[in-house]
Amino acid sequence: MSKIHVSEKAQAYFMEIISKQKMEGLAIRLTATNVGTPGVQCGILYCPKEYITSADEHFQMKGFEIVIDKNVSEYLDDSVIDLSKNDEGEDLLTFHAPNLNKQDLPADASLFERVKRFVDSTVSPSLAGHGGSVELIELGDDGIAKFKFQGGCLGCSMAGLTLKEGIQTQLNQAFPGMIKDVVDVTEHQVTDQTYG
Repeated sequence: MSKIHVSEKAQAYFMEIISKQKMEGLAIRLTATNVGTPGVQCGILYCPKEYITSADEHFQMKGFEIVIDKNVSEYLDDSVIDLSKNDEGEDLLTFHAPNLNKQDLPADASLFERVKRFVDSTVSPSLAGHGGSVELIELGDDGIAKFKFQGGCLGCSMAGLTLKEGIQTQLNQAFPGMIKDVVDVTEHQVTDQTYG
């Protein structure tokens, strides 16, 4: 279970903005995206109660709840959220996550290993809803990544769009300037598992 600290001022600030939304059970979600990559980011979002799942950790605050997806909670462990004033006297919410850059691979892991880890843990699971997955086959010194689709993605007419607009976009955010292009090396054929 993660540990987070939210100052009294920050809790009061969250409670004020939540009360203005007039949505019963509205929580605050702390997020971490592109974990384990150079493009890692954290954020704070509204979270309607219907988007709170059994995969979330819950932190009870004064009058509201903070939730964190258990898959990224280790990266948000020991986070501190505070409220101060900027130079113009306006409220400034700060979110300090000291474990955000935590690496689950050795320091000397290759770019291929890092990208493969990201694809296996982040990209491929997002395709699972369609019964598919994708595997990184090769990553050359030229920055060209070769992928093979499987399952429901095999023979799917949307595979090219998924690769260019989905996977390439995710890789460019996670590994800025490191991936030049993505190529599909799948021998596509429509099967009973093909999505769409």
